[in-house]
Amino acid sequence: MEQIRLGVNIDRIATLRQARRASQPDPVAAAAIATLAGADGITVHLRADRRHIQPRDAELLRRTVDTHLNIE
Repeated sequence: MEQIRLGVNIDRIATLRQARRASQPDPVAAAAIATLAGADGITVHLRADRRHIQPRDAELLRRTVDTHLNIE
């Protein structure tokens, strides 16, 4: 039987940050926490209008996530 893998989508963390017009909560920190908690991968959607996940977030995630990173 194939083992089930857990992927965590952190888009909503960025949505909260943008709605608050603040620097927190941080999607990169959320990805680190999810990974430390056992997530097998992190997923984010880099929208064309950059409304939520920002290019800086994507770059920091590329540098820091040591599990599977799915940027759509």
